[in-house]
Amino acid sequence: MSLRNFFSTDGEELSGALILRRLLFLLLLFGLMLFYLGPGFKQLSSPKGIEQAQIARELARTGSFQTKMIRPLSLYQADEHSEESDGSHIVGFNDTYHAPLNPLLNSVIIRFFKGKDNFGWDNKSTVYYLDRVITTISIFFLLASIGITFLFISRIFDAKIGGVTALLMLLCELLWRYSQSGLPQMLMLFLFTLGCYFVYRAVEAQCLEKKPVSFLMLGAVCFGLLALSHWMAIWPFMGLVIFSCFYFKPRGAVGLGMLVIFLIIILPWCIRNFYTSGDILGSAYYGLFGGMGSAEEEIYRSYNLNKDNIFRKGFASKVLTSSLYQLNGIYSFLGSIVAAPLFFLALLHPFKRPQIAAFKWFILAMWIPAVIGMSLFGVSNQSFGMSGPDANQIHLLFIPLMTAYGLAMLAILWSRIGIGSNIPIISENGYLWIAVALSTIPMLLSLLPGITRGIQTKEKATRGVVISYFGKQVDETEIVITDSPWEVAWYGDRTSLWLPTKKADLREIMQRAKNHKNPFSGILITPRSMTKSLLNLTYRDEREWAPIIIGQTVASAGSGENHIQPKTWLGDGLNIIKSFEGLPFNKVDPNLTSSGYFFFVDPEK
Repeated sequence: MSLRNFFSTDGEELSGALILRRLLFLLLLFGLMLFYLGPGFKQLSSPKGIEQAQIARELARTGSFQTKMIRPLSLYQADEHSEESDGSHIVGFNDTYHAPLNPLLNSVIIRFFKGKDNFGWDNKSTVYYLDRVITTISIFFLLASIGITFLFISRIFDAKIGGVTALLMLLCELLWRYSQSGLPQMLMLFLFTLGCYFVYRAVEAQCLEKKPVSFLMLGAVCFGLLALSHWMAIWPFMGLVIFSCFYFKPRGAVGLGMLVIFLIIILPWCIRNFYTSGDILGSAYYGLFGGMGSAEEEIYRSYNLNKDNIFRKGFASKVLTSSLYQLNGIYSFLGSIVAAPLFFLALLHPFKRPQIAAFKWFILAMWIPAVIGMSLFGVSNQSFGMSGPDANQIHLLFIPLMTAYGLAMLAILWSRIGIGSNIPIISENGYLWIAVALSTIPMLLSLLPGITRGIQTKEKATRGVVISYFGKQVDETEIVITDSPWEVAWYGDRTSLWLPTKKADLREIMQRAKNHKNPFSGILITPRSMTKSLLNLTYRDEREWAPIIIGQTVASAGSGENHIQPKTWLGDGLNIIKSFEGLPFNKVDPNLTSSGYFFFVDPEK
């Protein structure tokens, strides 16, 4: 599309009103981009996004898909597959949890920002500069997705619905939050929208009695790359292949061809995972058990997983509950865009153009398996807090298409209601104004206080700043045991082991790694554990670490800094810490202790 076409209605005569509307759109775009990269940004918001960022940095450094964040279960899987008697090396560990495409693309870009200190953080700013680089890449894919959506939806319906769909995406607070997470969702949105465009072109060709094969093969390439961005993308592709087998002629052959291309793209990485860990999906396979049985954190913090007991917490009930949870929260999962859930109403409408009528069933065929996949692996619509956006949330991939069909349905209903008005903007486009106004509310509720909060906390130290100081004090060859390994790996730039749920597991890991010449420096406890409930600390996941977590909380309350609390609590807290048995880390290092962060070391070293 040329610049003249962008600002004209028929490609020849310039339209003043259209020029104004699209200039305002571009102004809004740049304004939001500046906010979410400036005062509205502090650091990457998702643990898994931070983890993928540090993998990208290691790729830029070494050219190898290594990670500095070690899951005990991933280590166990690699140890069982390793031919070495003392197991796999923790430092320089090959990651098999994440799909490779997002870290790979990020590594290509951040390689240009290496600097003289090898990606080091000088702490002159409260925001790690690579956080902004990663976020800028995500925003680029978000904006590219909006551009493709405008062209795509304009082809399906018209430029009006295409433009409003693009505007609603731009004003979708959920999409912007994911762009700040470090997760691959914006890359996935781009690839999914592009893949669906090729599928729609294939449906068009079928309706015009032309050959759809070339478009479907291009779509399969996009979905293959999508799966290399996140393994959850396999689920909607399964639905696409099944429906294609019944819709396109010759029946079955086209779907089989798409499957072959898809496998050609993903199999090299699956083979790499198999040789590294013994499983084609690597340790990501165990995420399935996190959704169906115990929590994912509990699964991956276990060094020796007993599969026989994995469903002990209710497989069927949990999957059913997760499915109902998604259906109940479909409005928020689809970005709180009013028109998007109306897609399901549009399924009942017989569109006149056969390609539009057929393509809506393709969307449904991809969405249903996606819901099943999210039910099995687990998903939430949480966007804030220490956990950040959910990495398994792929409902957002369907936002553009469902919004477009929902707007088309609104247009049909609005015309049939027949609201009479002398003002064309109401009689013709009133439904669009209502949809935009209601869908913008989450953005406004976040944006207005976010500007003030961002300015007020501009100089406030972030978690990343605090963690970066630990990295400067710990040797590169040492391993930090922590409850927040992704932050230590990214901001501290040190190898970190996720704190196992059991002390016995940690002892076994330390014993197996004794000959690797990579000593364990200590246990770092962050506010992530300090803010957990007393029930969790004493009876659930953290019960074996309760002495050092609760003891330090009590000691801090009685340290004398807070005059309301009795100073005698300091001794009580230290006594609780001393009751910690089985591991040598029971002394707080005062040089590496900050508000809410406590580093426990061996007092004899």
